[in-house]
Amino acid sequence: MPFRQALRLAAAIMASTVSGCLAVSVVLAPTPVTLATGTPGGVYHPVGNAICRMYNLVDEHREMPCVAVSSDGSVANIRRIESGESTFGLSQTDVAYAAFHGEGPFAAAGPDPKLRMLIAFYPEAFTVVARADTGIRDFQDLRGKRLGIGKSGAGYTFTRDVVLGFYGWTISDTERVLELGPAEQNQALCSDKVDAIIFQAGHPNGLTQEATTGCQARLVRVAGPPIDRLLAAHPYYIASVIPGGMYAGNPDDIPTFGTQAMLVTSSNQSDELAYAVVKAVFENFADFRRLHPALSTLDIKVMVPSEAVMPIHPGALRYYREAGLLP
Repeated sequence: MPFRQALRLAAAIMASTVSGCLAVSVVLAPTPVTLATGTPGGVYHPVGNAICRMYNLVDEHREMPCVAVSSDGSVANIRRIESGESTFGLSQTDVAYAAFHGEGPFAAAGPDPKLRMLIAFYPEAFTVVARADTGIRDFQDLRGKRLGIGKSGAGYTFTRDVVLGFYGWTISDTERVLELGPAEQNQALCSDKVDAIIFQAGHPNGLTQEATTGCQARLVRVAGPPIDRLLAAHPYYIASVIPGGMYAGNPDDIPTFGTQAMLVTSSNQSDELAYAVVKAVFENFADFRRLHPALSTLDIKVMVPSEAVMPIHPGALRYYREAGLLP
């Protein structure tokens, strides 16, 4: 064989060998456990990181670590789980219920009977913050006003439309609506582009702190007969209060309602993985509660999720029964 031809053949064999090695290395590379959270600045993002941190403390999980990824929120997280893009996701209870039953933003796709719950966390209050000079004190005062709302992937846009329905309104009854991310909502409020902003979150949180100190904003009551009817109709909503004095310029308790934040996955995920995540959080509970103020008041007994929303994953059930938290 001529020398040059031999060189070309050798080069081809080497390239093939390198390519094969690369392919094998990609196949063998550990796939991380992904947890879809929310936008930086909100509560979901640090809470998702806290869950992953507890999971990653276990030596045997280092080969397949948990990675928290940012997202637009509950609706987006459920869709990421359904597509297989994320292993786990944080969600509001009402959004998770809607996805399981094929309602609201999930009506076109239909019910997803594979969705499963793992852990229930802190209450998330439906929160309205208004500029002090607008005179907005109650939710019904929002009619005809300029509103900043979350983007379509955020769960509280779904909750907002449920609330409007109980007041007999639609979003067209407002003067103007801007779809904004959490940080943009605060900027719009403080620069007088909107009169009020709507979101849902655990308290305390940095965004509300920023709005109340940066532009002397006031928390708005979300209570009265329409909310009483809402609570009676939907058991996954709960009455809530944002304590007075938690934020500057807001000395009084603010009644509202809300959901719980919950960790969701699919029945496609193994029992072993679901068990490991739940065990990591519960067996490092004291450390977990220190990782964000919204987690600091958690009671381990109320973190077992209610099957009124959707079934609990068998791996999570196994841990709860072993720990004596379920019969």
